[in-house]
Order: sequence, then structure tokens, then C-alpha cells
Amino acid sequence: MWPSLVPLTSEEQVEDDEWARLLASSVQASNWSKDSEVVLEESRRLFDAEVDRRKGADAKAGIYLAAITALIPVLVSLLPTLWSDKSSKWLGCLGLFIFIWAVAYLLRAGAWAFRTLQVAGFAQLGPGELVKSWNKKTPKAALAKQLSSAVLYNYPLVNRKVSGIKMTHEYLLRAFLSFTILLVLQVMWPVGTWVVNEGQKLMNPNPFSPLIMCFS
Repeated sequence: MWPSLVPLTSEEQVEDDEWARLLASSVQASNWSKDSEVVLEESRRLFDAEVDRRKGADAKAGIYLAAITALIPVLVSLLPTLWSDKSSKWLGCLGLFIFIWAVAYLLRAGAWAFRTLQVAGFAQLGPGELVKSWNKKTPKAALAKQLSSAVLYNYPLVNRKVSGIKMTHEYLLRAFLSFTILLVLQVMWPVGTWVVNEGQKLMNPNPFSPLIMCFS
């Protein structure tokens, strides 16, 4: 009903940090001078893949946030139509409850989209890293290590963005289902009420009053 992210336990977080540290150390300690062009190409591919993942998450978050921001005032303006003197009070109460629940899902989705956009601090390679790499004996291998180190640094940040988008999807799906249920309820309630009333009339027909003839 209300999705939430389950964080890693302290033991799992320690293991994950240790794994990342050992992997980063092994990257720096490895000898990549052999087939350095292949290693550089693969490192660049991994780096570009993480950049694409980050850009994709940011683009989706921006679209979702803009859509939700524009949709909320429209939905709030429809609130008075859910409660009127002409409609059933039960229908009004139930519809109002579902509407508030759906809007809560929508607001939570917007919060997750905004949180996704807030993730920052990604590692980028600039002229300084290029100069540093080309001062080494094997510049291509050194640049590949710089790219791989940046990928390892960006992994958890990109994963946070992707997790934020997944949570946004979960809340948007629930908001859509809630509004669908509300729409079906608004359509089917009058039909159901009419069917119940007609059924009661058939089950309990009005008794016929006997005719009394008067003679004068």
C-alpha cells in the first residue's frame, strides 16, 4: 500500500564499503599496460553507460515532477464535485477518501522525483586528469584507471537516482490505480443503486388494495 526503501543493515553496509574499497585498490594496482587500447575502450564504455543512466534518471525525474506539479492544482479544483447534496453521502465519503489517498500517492511520487534530482557530486574527468595520465609511462592505461575509478565512485550515486525513479514509478502506479478506482466508483455507484432499488421493488411488491363497491 505504501512502498518504502529498505536500507542496508550496518553489517551489509560495512561489507559493501569494503568491497568497493578493495575493488578500487585492485584497479589502481593492476597492470593495464598490455592491450591498453582495449582496456581504455571498455573503461570509456562503462563510464558512458553510467552517464547515460544518470541522465536518463534525471530526465524522467524532471518530466514526472513537472507533470505532477501541473496536475495537483487541477485535481484539487475537482474536489468540490466529489461532495454534493444531490449525491449519496456514502459515495461522497468513499470518493473523498480514495481521492485524498490518490493525491497522497501523487505527492509522494513528486517528493521522490525531487529527491532524485537532488543527488549530486558525480566524478568527472577534466583536463587535469588527462595531463596527469599523459605524464605516466602508459598514458592510455592510466586514463583507463581514471575512468574506472570514476565509475566506481559514481556507482552508488547513480544507484540512488535509479532507486528514486523506481520509487516514483511505484507511487505513480498506485496513484493511477486509485484514480481509476475512483472513476469506476463514480460511474458504477448510480447503476448499483438503481439495481438495488429495482431488486427491492421486485422482492417486496406493493400489496394491492381491495376494491370496495358501494351500492345505494
